[in-house]
Amino acid sequence: MREILKFTNSISPLSDEANAEYLECIQTKTYKKGELIHSEGKICKDLFFVESGLAKHFYYHNGNQYVFRFFSEKDFFIATDSFFNDMPAEYSTMALEETTLSYLGYDDFERLCKKHHSFESFARKFVSIVAYTAISNLKGLLYLNATDRYAKFIKEYGHLQQRISLGDTAGFLGISQVQLSRIRSKK
Repeated sequence: MREILKFTNSISPLSDEANAEYLECIQTKTYKKGELIHSEGKICKDLFFVESGLAKHFYYHNGNQYVFRFFSEKDFFIATDSFFNDMPAEYSTMALEETTLSYLGYDDFERLCKKHHSFESFARKFVSIVAYTAISNLKGLLYLNATDRYAKFIKEYGHLQQRISLGDTAGFLGISQVQLSRIRSKK
């Protein structure tokens, strides 16, 4: 659980008092491979931090699964549309292997932001990272062909390649597994 403090402070240093209160609010849960961490249609009330394991954000459209992002050790994640707007999420998050998460509830998140300027600074920087990543991924889908998207995937997730299935890789790239196999054979 100390990893979440270390990583939070690497994004934006917290005061000693904020660190202590933050740590008191953190809970931990382990999910089995294939278990949903949060589901489409439900409100996501937690900010998650991956202590160990691997997870993905995904949704289905016209029978196809699309993957937004992968999260591994030392990654934070939320269902952005749901967490900040108190609305049902439009996608799900699943553990791709046994995954242990530390998490902070929304009410504690808000309370810590109101009480501690240093935590509010962390929250602002975290949101800017989420926004930048979303825009970068969207630009990749809009402007890059499948081969270039695969190269971008390798650059960003290459260290996880052996842990991510071909189906999930294809779902992330927005292509079929057959297309992915063709691209990989050219490398």
